[in-house]
Amino acid sequence: RKARLRAFPPSCGFFGGSPAAGMPNIEVISAADAFGKLALDSGPQGPQPPKVVWVSPLDVNFSQNVIYPKFTDGRSVDDAVGCIKVVAGEDSDKDGELTLEAPFPTVEAVHWAPKLRDGEGRPIEDKQGAQRRGTEGLFTVDNRRLYVLQRAAVARWPRRCRVAIHVVVDRAEVLRHLKKFRTRTNGLSISITEWNGVGRDNAKDFSVLRVWDWRSAVAGAGDPSSGSASGAAAAAADSGSCGCWEYLDNQDVQRGPFSHWQMRQWWERKMLPPNLRVRPYDAAAATARGKDGAQCPEASSASAAVALAGFRAVEEVFEGAPAPFAPGWSPQATDAETEWQKCEGCGRSRVEGWSAHGQWYCSNCWRKWEKKTDD
Repeated sequence: RKARLRAFPPSCGFFGGSPAAGMPNIEVISAADAFGKLALDSGPQGPQPPKVVWVSPLDVNFSQNVIYPKFTDGRSVDDAVGCIKVVAGEDSDKDGELTLEAPFPTVEAVHWAPKLRDGEGRPIEDKQGAQRRGTEGLFTVDNRRLYVLQRAAVARWPRRCRVAIHVVVDRAEVLRHLKKFRTRTNGLSISITEWNGVGRDNAKDFSVLRVWDWRSAVAGAGDPSSGSASGAAAAAADSGSCGCWEYLDNQDVQRGPFSHWQMRQWWERKMLPPNLRVRPYDAAAATARGKDGAQCPEASSASAAVALAGFRAVEEVFEGAPAPFAPGWSPQATDAETEWQKCEGCGRSRVEGWSAHGQWYCSNCWRKWEKKTDD
């Protein structure tokens, strides 16, 4: 059985270390293994309808690594956040649960219990030689909708929100959805950007506009009993972004961006070296570097030193902090200005690209053209 690997760069053994317990970011699933563990409905009676459950959007994980900032009909995911309605409980006691009503169809999700593997795809085994698995949970197949719902829930933090979820239990439907899984963080976070990759590599040659990780968003809110807690969470929900980090690996390769919460998990599990060099992620600068490098590829190597500027040792960055990547020490969230333009090549609205002979082309079309000319 062929399994599918999704791994973040700081995988087990990436820096020569051993796997740490509770590793949050690497997972592999084989469809047959999942069906052997999870109870799914099938039989001669035909396809089984999904089961409706009421859960917090914050208890559902993402199945993708990247989402586009617009829905299929062209509407912005940001605009959808403001359309979420609280239909029950908001005027009741201050600790009551809120029910959210969305302007789009009900989110679908599947149960998933992934195997854990290292960055080279090898199964991680425990001391007895048995394969380790991730924690079973709900993983959405409607990632943009979940992103909107999570922002709405964080905006009302620390109040708990709930929403109806359709849990797919039909075996054939689950298998169809599992083929689309590309998460690299076990569903804990999602990158918002345009994508230029193909097939399973939907993170190739793009600059991240934002990273969303609700745990980072509410961690920055501090003590829920304080007056500033809800305001900080609401600000994160409004921007749809959280403070992120980039780091240099042991070969000086730039990695990231990763959320503050994610970096803390890796650091506490000793999955990163003590001499790690990091810098806050600047979405606008990253997008500008991507445009400049694409427009003038021959200058990319010459500007490499500039692109790697600003990385500092962890102990220097967090001097005076209780610990590296401690709550409250997250960098400020940034968001690249998204000026959408229509590409003359593919006709799609894109962000990254440049003009040539009076016409504007997205970076994806330009790279395809370059490949043809090289061939």
